[in-house]
This record gives sequence, C-alpha cells and structure tokens, in this order.
Amino acid sequence: MTETFKLTSPLKTHDGVVTELKLKSPKARLMIKHGDPFTIRPVKNAKGETESYEYIYNNSAMVQFAADMTGVDELILEDLSVTDFTRLRGAITNVILGLVPDKNPSEQPGI
Repeated sequence: MTETFKLTSPLKTHDGVVTELKLKSPKARLMIKHGDPFTIRPVKNAKGETESYEYIYNNSAMVQFAADMTGVDELILEDLSVTDFTRLRGAITNVILGLVPDKNPSEQPGI
C-alpha cells in the first residue's frame, strides 16, 4: 500500500524539487531498530473515564520512519517546514495504524 502526501512547501531532494512524498508501508525492522515512533495515551475526564486520546511522538524515530517510508534521506526531511513535518507525522501514524487518512487519528473508531 502506498499513500501520497502533498507538501505545503516544495522540498529539494537529490532527485530535484518535489511537492509530494509517497509513503509505503513500514516494516517491523524500523520499530525494532528505532523504537515506537509514537505512543497513545488515554486522556481521562473528572470521572476517570477515557474521554479522548493523546499521541506522544518520538520525533527521532519518526524521521527514521519517514526516511524509510519515502526513500528520502533523513537530512533532507529535516528541511521540511514544521507544518509539513507535523502533518507528515499524522499521515505516518495513519499508515501505521491502518486508519482513514483524511481524519485525525484521535477521531477514528476503535481508538
């Protein structure tokens, strides 16, 4: 499975300037080598009931996942705008969890 991620700002790569990245499904070796790129923590209300979920990102692991999933070197990905990197994290989260790509992960059923 491959997802297309559109950038808000062009990115200079070894192959020229790109305006989108192709995200392929990651392999387990990435988690084994770099650890989890994020954890999901329940947010409880005053009654102790789960009200929503919070995603806590490991940006170092996430950029390794991004590099492997896109085929773009980590040093180049570090030049992404903060906006694009934050959006890319969400897209990678969706791919890893198998969620609907146009929704926020915390809004997905079953999470």
